[in-house]
Amino acid sequence: MLPPDQWGSDEPAPPYDVPRGTCPRCGSDQVVHLVIGMPASPEEFGSGPDWVSWVGCIHPGFDRSCADCGHTWDARLDGANDE
Repeated sequence: MLPPDQWGSDEPAPPYDVPRGTCPRCGSDQVVHLVIGMPASPEEFGSGPDWVSWVGCIHPGFDRSCADCGHTWDARLDGANDE
């Protein structure tokens, strides 16, 4: 999610620079990040690497998924979900 201090600011938000990581289940590097919440400006929506998906305000219950094995997890829980 974008830092709240960027909202309403005239300063552009910093680029998305979170490391992609690997899947805790299969070890693949084909991890998709789901960015929860709305970006600070329309220009930022959809910006970033192609493995970042802006999902808006609807939280699917996870913020990472593996394009290879389909595993989903919440990065804040260190991949502890077993979905």
